[in-house]
Amino acid sequence: MTKNEHFEKLQLYTGINYIAAPNYPEDFPLHWHQYVEIIALPNDAVITEPPVVRINHTPFSLTPGDILFTWTGELHEIVSNKDRQLIAIQFPGATINELQEFVPYLNSFRSIHHINHFELPELSKNMMEHLIKLREFSSSTLIFKNVEMRICLYQMFIQLGLYVKQLNRQSVSGGMSNCSYQTIDKMNQACIHINENCDRPLSLDSIANLFGFSIYYFSRVFKLATGYNFTEYLTIQRVKKAQTLLAESDLNITEIAFQSGFKSISSFNRAFRQIRGCSPSDYRKYLTTE
Repeated sequence: MTKNEHFEKLQLYTGINYIAAPNYPEDFPLHWHQYVEIIALPNDAVITEPPVVRINHTPFSLTPGDILFTWTGELHEIVSNKDRQLIAIQFPGATINELQEFVPYLNSFRSIHHINHFELPELSKNMMEHLIKLREFSSSTLIFKNVEMRICLYQMFIQLGLYVKQLNRQSVSGGMSNCSYQTIDKMNQACIHINENCDRPLSLDSIANLFGFSIYYFSRVFKLATGYNFTEYLTIQRVKKAQTLLAESDLNITEIAFQSGFKSISSFNRAFRQIRGCSPSDYRKYLTTE
């Protein structure tokens, strides 16, 4: 369980933060944050001893080509990075969650922490190539470099998604292999319906009935498909809609809260800060100063 005293406040907002090897610490105490962090040891890294990272109290020893994932809210610690060869990227979880194609795989994504170069050479190679491209874009002066970095990130998750899909076919992933194609398709349709109508007063029973499921069955399979319960997923979509309104309208914060489906300004502020890592007003301020 995460604790507040281990919380690290990062100000990433909507971007991707790349940490070069010289800037990645030799060690760092136990902590957690509201962002995803991908840690990697490049294939050309020269090390005298393997770096060690502990995630959820499990230590991982890295060899060149290895990639680690620490998901939002997970406790992790840089135990040893003596040779200072590790690189990392940090980004808001919503960067991945907001793409409909990734939604059925989110739960499976979060179960993955270590991409071992020797055990999964093809996956490691493909993902590392996109991560190295992202590294190159991060130091460039291209006008669209942040877009290019995000494309590289998406390419990494496409590779991860293809790997997870193959696991699903082999019936070894998080329970969805027991579901029929029709059920999975209906879950995808349910997600699209929620995304498009999140500003309305949706309820678990109404969505379950709409797609022909009992509340119990829908709740269980929806969590398997998305990694979130119904309320969590709906809140994420409402925050996403609020982001759009903050960026593209002159509405005040209260109006945006209600037009995004929230019942009160306090619940809106709390949800937005939890998911985006900053207040709605700070988010808008960031957009106007970029």
